[in-house]
Amino acid sequence: MKKSALFLLSFMIINLSFAKKLNSEVLIIIPYEQVEVKPMFPGGINEFMKFVMNNFHLSEEDELPTGTVHVSMIIDKNGNVGNVQILRDLGNAGKEVKRVLAKCPKWQPGRMKGVNVDVEYNFPITIK
Repeated sequence: MKKSALFLLSFMIINLSFAKKLNSEVLIIIPYEQVEVKPMFPGGINEFMKFVMNNFHLSEEDELPTGTVHVSMIIDKNGNVGNVQILRDLGNAGKEVKRVLAKCPKWQPGRMKGVNVDVEYNFPITIK
């Protein structure tokens, strides 16, 4: 009886210590609308739009579509852009948007309660 109780106790202690390690590595991503201090592209949103427009190029073979590409990306706690996903695409425009955003310089990261946090940013890019 003592052996089984000791085994059960040691098993629980091991599980609790392992669970704490897992919980400390859990990635929490906060939606852009809910973060206290929003991430900021160097120079502001107008500079971000200029960056995208100046770097967006489709080949001559691709017909330039018109409409809106919906994008989701994560700006991590270090200001890096990652996990770019195209939520709604227009032909090959989404592929080009992903390429452009991969070249994006570091942003000023979002902050929550004085700590840098990972922020999910969803936005449209209108092509005319």
